Amino acid sequence: MGVLAEFFPHQEVASRTFHQTSAYRTFTESAPRFAAWDGSLYDHPLTRAAIERFATACSKLKPEFVGSPSCRPNVRKLIETWPNDLMTWPAFLARAATIYEMDTTLFVVPGLDRNLDTVALFPLKPSYTEICEYDGEPWCIFHMRTGDIMAIEYRRCAVVSKFQYLSDFFGSGNEVMNTTLSLLDAQRQAEEQAVKNGARIRFIGKVTGMTHEDDLRAKRERFYVDNLSSQNHTGLMLYDNTFDNIEQVKEDRYIIDEDEMERVAKQIYAYFGINEDILTNSYNEDSWGAWYEGRVEPFALALAEAINKMVFTDRERKKNWVTFSSSRLQYASNNTKLKVIQGLGNMGYLEVNEGRSIMQLPPLAGGNARTVRGEFYFVDEDNNVIAESGGHGGMSSDSPSYSEPDEPDDIEVDGNEDFDAYD
Repeated sequence: MGVLAEFFPHQEVASRTFHQTSAYRTFTESAPRFAAWDGSLYDHPLTRAAIERFATACSKLKPEFVGSPSCRPNVRKLIETWPNDLMTWPAFLARAATIYEMDTTLFVVPGLDRNLDTVALFPLKPSYTEICEYDGEPWCIFHMRTGDIMAIEYRRCAVVSKFQYLSDFFGSGNEVMNTTLSLLDAQRQAEEQAVKNGARIRFIGKVTGMTHEDDLRAKRERFYVDNLSSQNHTGLMLYDNTFDNIEQVKEDRYIIDEDEMERVAKQIYAYFGINEDILTNSYNEDSWGAWYEGRVEPFALALAEAINKMVFTDRERKKNWVTFSSSRLQYASNNTKLKVIQGLGNMGYLEVNEGRSIMQLPPLAGGNARTVRGEFYFVDEDNNVIAESGGHGGMSSDSPSYSEPDEPDDIEVDGNEDFDAYD
């Protein structure tokens, strides 16, 4: 059974058993079912480009495991290496994002070992899915395009969906785009047919008198060779009295005008939450930040929450979780990056290597230290100094462990003379 045996080791037993189970019922559905949309959303250049830009941006997300090293070591290994033996994390995330956009429902299923521990993650695209009840628990029955049927507990799957209105489990699909896609397809067919017609019929002529069919065919060929082929170097058209009223066919292309096509493009932009700058890679840091927060970040949060619910117990999720993050600063200008490093670095919020990572530079040995400027003091609400930059903080002269510091040297920092610097 190939790769399916790795992700569904008990599939054969489950598939025979579930034929006699009852459908799982919810408040709004008596038998939850999901069928992948078989539309042509991926067949049009503009819609495919919108989906691909989203998938490419999602592929840059960085998976991170936060929590105890002893909790779910197999899951930690997946997050730190790759999700399965067939994919890297960028490939996994791009595939997951594409399925999410195309089908409005994404299934992430686990690969299980003999102890039913999660040892792999895989984004699944079934052609048909139904929720059945077995032993009082909902199970997912996946029908694949290859004819295979696979079953697994719903709680072991991560399901991420959008447009979730009619179903408690699945998204509503992209059927609302059918009209727009039909208009785009009609435009393509009209242009193609106009080109074919223009290349096929160029002139219309009237035949005078009685002419044998073979002679007429020969004269038509002769007319083309003498006047329309590359052999006519003069540009002058001549024909005998067999033909009369030779008129050139004016090519009329019945295509959508530019304003209408712009309106259609705006509908696609609005549906996918994208704009022309993102599609053509001509965005700036502001437009990228807005698109990231509106489209990429919600998907990253939803996917992380679904995976956390799948791999951790309720108790484990309190201190352990998986996240998918991306530094928006990597798309910012160097001037913006420098301002962030100066502002946060001088106040001790950034380590040296964290600042270098913003500039996409490799880490340095010992670069986990922080730099703090020396002219900062912490004062309370009564303007009493409770800490100062030299490391003497929160002590009064009445404290038994207090000792007067050595007299400082007068040095110059950033042009300010007589600054007290302590060792």
